[in-house]
Amino acid sequence: MDYELMRRLSEADGISSQESEIALIMETEFKRQGLKTEIDGFGNVIAYKSLGKNPLIVAAHTDEIGLMVKFIDQKGFLRFIKMGGIDDRTLLNQQVTVIGSKGPLPGVIGSKPPHIMKEEERKTTIEHQSMFIDIGASDAEEAKKMGVEIGDVVGFPARFRRMGKKMMCGKAMDNRLGCYVLLQLAKGLKDNIVLIGTSQEEVSTFGKGAMTASYRMEPRAFIAVDTTVAGDHPELKPEDAPIFIGKGPAIALIEASGRGNVAEKHIVEKTLEIARKAKVEYQLEVVDGGATDAASVHNVRGGIPSIAICIPTRYIHSTVGVASEDDVESELKLVSKMMEEL
Repeated sequence: MDYELMRRLSEADGISSQESEIALIMETEFKRQGLKTEIDGFGNVIAYKSLGKNPLIVAAHTDEIGLMVKFIDQKGFLRFIKMGGIDDRTLLNQQVTVIGSKGPLPGVIGSKPPHIMKEEERKTTIEHQSMFIDIGASDAEEAKKMGVEIGDVVGFPARFRRMGKKMMCGKAMDNRLGCYVLLQLAKGLKDNIVLIGTSQEEVSTFGKGAMTASYRMEPRAFIAVDTTVAGDHPELKPEDAPIFIGKGPAIALIEASGRGNVAEKHIVEKTLEIARKAKVEYQLEVVDGGATDAASVHNVRGGIPSIAICIPTRYIHSTVGVASEDDVESELKLVSKMMEEL
């Protein structure tokens, strides 16, 4: 595995609607493989060797969860909204980076310290509305002089690191792991297959960028390359999240309890056939609460057969994720074979 490329993808900024840094990396790497590449008006990075009628689309969303500055108070502290589904419990006292007009600014998410909390306050989760970002400014005027404005996005500056023999951790593993797979699939890409790094997946009921790109291209099928919840740690029961790291990619049969993509029977059967023939270990997943870009594409135009193939990842939608090299390689092998046969 190319860990240096994975590090660059993980550490790049790309909060939803502000994906330009990660999009540039994707564009550069696609062009390096000799592909025709463009960034459309919605921020999707689109790459192909040659384009005909009804191509196959393979997509991975480039954006990540984060925050956005909502208000600057008189003392120079920043209030914020969440960009994407984030558990408030993961935010408290985290280091952050505010992407201001004069460059990135280090900050810390603060709140009332436990020493002066009332007993009932200690027993409840502190909501993000009660938190603030401290950038070291003395007042609102200094904060603005530092380059902070309402609408600036805020990211989490966790470093990418390797763990053990084949594990890795870093920020935005959802879905820079998928972006990595896309860039590997670009090598020797065949005609009439389109690779898309999609925008704004994390901030919509289902992905926005995937929908606009698919409507334009009218694909014969759509494969979402994404991540999914790995339930193989002590605080989850197997029946709540029966997907495990090291057991291969998860094939999502249904998303968001049916509100998202319900994978069409033919594409499921074909995917399973391909996986068995290629001897790729896989897992089947019925998703209760989440969804992928496939959810925004399956009902576009007259309906597009769509399916999500997901890399098991611990702690997604927090400031850090953990995944295995083995699952990434299995995902790459399965999706590569699907590109040959769908």
